[in-house]
Amino acid sequence: MPPLPLPTDLRCNSAFVPTAPSGVAWVMRLARAWLILIIVIVSLAPRAEAQESGPVLLLQPGMLSADFISAKEGFPATSGFNLRFATIIPSSSKWWTLIVGASVTPYGTSGITPRSTNTPLLFIGNVFPGLAARRTGGWFDLQFPVYLTYAYGGGGPHNSAIYGRDFVGEAALQWFVGQKVLRDLGPTFARLRVYLMVNQVLTPNADVISGRVDRFNPVALYGVTIPIGGRSPAH
Repeated sequence: MPPLPLPTDLRCNSAFVPTAPSGVAWVMRLARAWLILIIVIVSLAPRAEAQESGPVLLLQPGMLSADFISAKEGFPATSGFNLRFATIIPSSSKWWTLIVGASVTPYGTSGITPRSTNTPLLFIGNVFPGLAARRTGGWFDLQFPVYLTYAYGGGGPHNSAIYGRDFVGEAALQWFVGQKVLRDLGPTFARLRVYLMVNQVLTPNADVISGRVDRFNPVALYGVTIPIGGRSPAH
């Protein structure tokens, strides 16, 4: 399915069309690098049962909802099926946890809106700790990732390329439903989690028409996390 058309209010520069090949090539190169990184991490990750933590791949099918707060005039709230893949790489410090991954709504989202695109979003950033699972009896945790994203239509109105970069802040809640509810079904089910993420673009991108910067127009992602490798922090 080809990318859905980008509305004219996001890109008005005449240089828009000639830059398409380079934007697509960037995405493909970053996607290949991410896949290679995952293969290396998973293959080198320790297998010992006593391992406290380690690199982990997260497969996160779910839903994306946007414009449910502070939508542009004339555009409805929108939702769609979303696929998210992330690799978490802990360090010796609780303040530094690398995250790298990609997210895509393969069928677009509902309604006629600038948010409805089926192109991938790539991200890299750090996960800052919030409320640890051990403080909630292993039921849930709360984290605060900050990302640098590379997405179709990103970068604000001054970016004439198809793809652009933005800084994004996020609040991410995980419910360890597997450990608390499904562990009797076996180790695979015991690792399942339910997630709710609410993120906001931090880059001060002004609206093309109004010239205003909307500092609170969040996007919500929610679904199921399937971890591969590492070890659940709820243990």
